[in-house]
Amino acid sequence: MCISAQLTSEQLKEIIEDDKNTDKSAREVREQVEDGQEVLDPENTSSVFNTVLNTINNEFEHGCLDEAVRLLNARPIRQSPDDRVPGRKYSIPGLPGTKFLAHQVWAIWFIVRRWVWDADMPGALVADEMGLGKTFTSVAAAMLCKLVTEKVVMGLPLSILWGYTLEEWVILAHNDFPGIVGEEQEWYPLQRLNSVPRRLLEIQSTPPHGHPALISALEPILVVTMPGVAETFKSVIDEMTQGTDFKLVNLLHAENVNLTHQDLNTSIDEPENRWNIHLVSYDTLTSRAKPSSNGQLSYCTWSFTIFDESHRYKTKNSVGWQIAMNAKIGFKLQVTATPGFHSLYDWCYQTMWLFSGVPEDPEDETVM
Repeated sequence: MCISAQLTSEQLKEIIEDDKNTDKSAREVREQVEDGQEVLDPENTSSVFNTVLNTINNEFEHGCLDEAVRLLNARPIRQSPDDRVPGRKYSIPGLPGTKFLAHQVWAIWFIVRRWVWDADMPGALVADEMGLGKTFTSVAAAMLCKLVTEKVVMGLPLSILWGYTLEEWVILAHNDFPGIVGEEQEWYPLQRLNSVPRRLLEIQSTPPHGHPALISALEPILVVTMPGVAETFKSVIDEMTQGTDFKLVNLLHAENVNLTHQDLNTSIDEPENRWNIHLVSYDTLTSRAKPSSNGQLSYCTWSFTIFDESHRYKTKNSVGWQIAMNAKIGFKLQVTATPGFHSLYDWCYQTMWLFSGVPEDPEDETVM
């Protein structure tokens, strides 16, 4: 505001006109035919998708998408004539048959990158308008993190490390610091931008059947959703897991009502459980995960948990809030609607799940 106050009205008009020209130029570039991609017809495109496609219109956002495509090793797919959803699609290794729009690729990389490089962060929050594929995006991100875990354990090349194995990446990082010896050699390379992620080193050093201090990334995925959309989630997960090792375990089915951590978690006898995706509703999680009553799910551990419509919890006074906060979860994915639907206090409660130092009493306006 201080800068604007120093500008004349003529200077402000010039700045606004330059911005308009920049946006127009960017849109024209995006509409060019590229590798067989059809030019989008605004008449046949929903306003929501038009908004998304026209949002990526500057160098910074293109750079973010380019990084996401490169580090996820995504590949563009030609637009199919019978595809009802407009926009360029991408495929991502490990998720065969699943197609992602540009904004979904970017969102997936946001989540994966936070999990890989920000090991001190307990989760990520994804908020956007309804109908842009938050469900699709969050499930895919959790699956990709599991696939990264498997590659680390197997010593295979990782796309997120530019095609190197973790061992090769550590050697390269150490070679960049020939003058560093002793303990410093172990931690200093980890501080570099895009250097060896500490989380992946922790995965590599986790005993196969031991009890690590941190929650193992080898445990199953949990998806918590509203009862009314559980079937939608089931359909999405069924579609995305085709051709993969992942398997849906619907905890809402009567046959699974008595399953406990001994049945659901990874063990020496059942290592394949690590590929399971558990589906449960908020009400069911609350009723089966009460520590005081030794509920069936009270001792379960999950590597990733997706809380769909996470704004359901807007107070710390509910049993559900306490269960969600205290559950043994390695990484929380909170999925919620656009920020416009939330008050400042709503966001305070949302971020309590993810960050430390959030005011304990958001009702106190002086604290906020």
